Amino acid sequence: MDHHQMRLPEIVAQQIRSMIIELQLNEGEKMPTESALTSHFKVSRSSVREAVKLLEAENVVEIRHGRGTYIARKTGIGKDPLGLSFSNRETLLPNLLEARKLMEPGIAFLAAQRRTQANLTAMLASINDMEAAHDRGEDYTAHDYRFHCIMAECTQNDVLKRMLPLICDSIHAGYMQTARVKGSYQKAIHWHRQIYEAILAQKPLEAERALTQHLSQTLIDAEHNAEGETR
Repeated sequence: MDHHQMRLPEIVAQQIRSMIIELQLNEGEKMPTESALTSHFKVSRSSVREAVKLLEAENVVEIRHGRGTYIARKTGIGKDPLGLSFSNRETLLPNLLEARKLMEPGIAFLAAQRRTQANLTAMLASINDMEAAHDRGEDYTAHDYRFHCIMAECTQNDVLKRMLPLICDSIHAGYMQTARVKGSYQKAIHWHRQIYEAILAQKPLEAERALTQHLSQTLIDAEHNAEGETR
């Protein structure tokens, strides 16, 4: 965008974004103070304040009241980066599962080749937490989501790790449609264990196959439940 068409706070926001990249500031690190930014960019305090608010809306920074401004978690990724909340409700879940079936088996393949001991420990913890939440009668989807996130982290590929909000949306949409299907939890935990065992044993083809079967089962459960709701 041409700077002439941009308001000053937008220009300052762009400059702060460049500064974050140059200084290689990571998630959770503290940003320079408002007065430091004001003197560095030679603009008014109100322009800096508005620029920081723009960056907060983009999830680049988070403002912790009384403590300062910090680099946000999942820096630069909004809550709905693909605008899926505006997509057709009827087709969203099957479309997401189809997209996952194209992506995730390949992720599982790489995960089995590249996983670290720390990745394995975190993955096993997510399975145990999912079981514990289910046994208490609680919503276990956060742990389900975490399992898939950790699997992507196993690839050591930053692009694949960042594509996971898509999977989060899918799991939440899927849970709403599969939670009431008898046995869907048992199937999910079974496949999570199978995937974990294959990644642990460094068997890429087995991990890839288990992931494909897991997603196929999820789609069947969701379709079965959607039919049940329309009757």
